[in-house]
Amino acid sequence: MELLFRIILFVAGVINLLPSLLAFLPEKIAKSYGIEIPNPNYELLLRHRAILFGIIGGLMIYSAIVKKHYELSTIAGLVSMTSFIILYFLIGNDINSELKKVMMIDVVATVILCVGFILFLLKSKT
Repeated sequence: MELLFRIILFVAGVINLLPSLLAFLPEKIAKSYGIEIPNPNYELLLRHRAILFGIIGGLMIYSAIVKKHYELSTIAGLVSMTSFIILYFLIGNDINSELKKVMMIDVVATVILCVGFILFLLKSKT
């Protein structure tokens, strides 16, 4: 069961890591999120956001590989993904289709990560 959880954690980490590439490809940010970047201030915030995704995804991948810090990396990933999902629904008005895709990916990754972590915890208690 631990191996299955580690694979799930690794995949969720990759999902979180991929947006970090946008920090180094700023010309792709607008297309990826379906938005216009009106000035350098917004670009700075979005590129910094991408770096934070890299930290979270990197932690999750590291944890999956070295078999340590499962709880910390799972919580970090879940906070990141569920906060986006919650904010998506709180804001709700006029959210574009690209950001809806991001939200749906986060929903799937959150469910899979929760199920994998719960199964891992149940199995490790026996």
